[in-house]
Amino acid sequence: MSTSPLADTTNLVVPLEDALAKSQDEAKKLRAELVAMQGVVAGLATKTRKKTKRKRVPVASEDENDAPVTTKQKKTSEYDQDFRTHGRMVMRFIGPFENIEAIITHGLKVDTALLGDEVEETNDEKQLTESWTILWEKFPGFHDLMLGIHKNLDLIQSIAREIALGMNDARSDDTGTIKPRILGWLASDATTSTIVNIPKATRGLDDPLIVPFLLPLEFQHNENYPDPVALIKAGEIDLNSRQLPGFLFPIDQADDISAIETILTGPLMLRTAKGTLMGPSSALKGDGYHQGKPGNASIIGLKTFTDRIIAYIACQVCFNLSSQPEWNKCDGHFDYQDFFWFIVSLFKDKVLAARTITLYNRVVLGHAAGLTAAAATPATQSTAPQLTHWERLQAAAEAAAAVPAPSSTDAPAVPASSSAAVPAV
Repeated sequence: MSTSPLADTTNLVVPLEDALAKSQDEAKKLRAELVAMQGVVAGLATKTRKKTKRKRVPVASEDENDAPVTTKQKKTSEYDQDFRTHGRMVMRFIGPFENIEAIITHGLKVDTALLGDEVEETNDEKQLTESWTILWEKFPGFHDLMLGIHKNLDLIQSIAREIALGMNDARSDDTGTIKPRILGWLASDATTSTIVNIPKATRGLDDPLIVPFLLPLEFQHNENYPDPVALIKAGEIDLNSRQLPGFLFPIDQADDISAIETILTGPLMLRTAKGTLMGPSSALKGDGYHQGKPGNASIIGLKTFTDRIIAYIACQVCFNLSSQPEWNKCDGHFDYQDFFWFIVSLFKDKVLAARTITLYNRVVLGHAAGLTAAAATPATQSTAPQLTHWERLQAAAEAAAAVPAPSSTDAPAVPASSSAAVPAV
């Protein structure tokens, strides 16, 4: 019986039910800790319900770096805290709609399959495998921990629930940052990030300032749709997740092939990414600008943007411009989860992917190649290996030996009994 790979960070020892115990005393202790952990998780829902009446109402802060007040409950143990915190850390890398229990179950099924039993994955399964890899790579020791308890479905479910709660906390905090400020980021000439407390119910297609950003590109400046908003409200045309809302593009983008070059470069997308990951005061500032305490990019260890992070930003922009009161997977015929994966699918175009990620890295993080490349040795610095003094002496000797010996007419011959002089260095 071995201790969990996460023992140093979670203070939890997880029993491996199928492993042979090295000692009966240790096995007994581990089983007792597991029972206690399961009891804590099982009672967490009851404790949360008892405290519901005392939840605080989130209030937007004028402090540029203050995160909105959250309504999450105080954790009941160090174990709960670690996995819920992990959920907060990985949400933006994985996406806001992913089922963590399904991801873990699928990942363990793949990783415990016998050699030769592997089958070709469907597109949905490939997405789950990618999510599983992101999940355990961002949490050192998590992979070994899950493999160790892969048959303990109740414990896996409890851990997945804690991670999902943390992911929801992070998504809620981001929404709390964006919602009161996004209308102040709409104007092309905006210079100051301000809080604009306009109720959600009056947003969406009821607000003429928002219409150009939510209306799909195909309906804008199109003579076949002289009043697209009226047609949408009358139910004659639908908005769906495979259309291209205006906020994905620069303001006044034409509905022509030039949109292929400008998709995902809309200023509202970039400002929201920056305000979310570097702090609200950074949204309208220069590339890589940040001040005050560490922003979310630093907290979650973001080194470079990915397709999923950009797709998540698109979902946040769309939701916070809409009149939908609560975060939900669907808004009428508009499916946010499908929209998320549609944006991710755009990155199959390698040219678009490289161009877009470079743009977001430069504008938000301040370095086109991402922070990992920025921390590397500068290109102007010599990377030639440094020679030791002994190697310098050897090189000097070899250089001297390569010089032709003087002819007999130039210098007297050296007597056979004489010793050769050592070349000067």
